[in-house]
Amino acid sequence: MDTLRDVYRQLDDRVRGLSRVSYALLVGFVSAVSVFAVRLLLPGGGSFGPVAMGVTMAVVYYVFNPNNET
Repeated sequence: MDTLRDVYRQLDDRVRGLSRVSYALLVGFVSAVSVFAVRLLLPGGGSFGPVAMGVTMAVVYYVFNPNNET
């Protein structure tokens, strides 16, 4: 369990150390891939939803900058 905790802390530190733009792009990419994966499991098609979600999340995270430690 300690190994898993250490891996999580290292990953968390690395992600928190990203610049504002890099963090927003990472969140947007992960969101788009996640929505795309769920879309594959559900009936229906279209790729607009994952792209729209990825762009939206990237913009929101860039504007509000949740890593700001002030």
